[in-house]
Amino acid sequence: MAIHGRAYITIGGRRYNTKEGATIKLGGEAGSPVVGDSGFAGMQYQHEAGQVDCTFIASDDVSITDIQKIKNVNMTFDSDNGKSYVSSNASNGPVPELSKDGIKATFYGSFKEV
Repeated sequence: MAIHGRAYITIGGRRYNTKEGATIKLGGEAGSPVVGDSGFAGMQYQHEAGQVDCTFIASDDVSITDIQKIKNVNMTFDSDNGKSYVSSNASNGPVPELSKDGIKATFYGSFKEV
């Protein structure tokens, strides 16, 4: 049995060198409790976008500007446990952040397991 430990990120056909710790949320219906004077009343649901958070290794062949410009591309999140998740409309979210740890970036899209 393989256990997830590392993810491999491919964006627009290019496999990026990313650090350990990338995460994915597939998105979909997210519930939150509704509480009234008498206690729990039920759930409210809202649609949330899928999300990938990762840190790119800031080598000389990776530009923070290029990462920031990523819009509406194919993105693949491949886990080392053999599972893969794909979005055909992934886009960069907040402005990426460059530090000594690398380029931290968040992407949103409609992700599905393939």
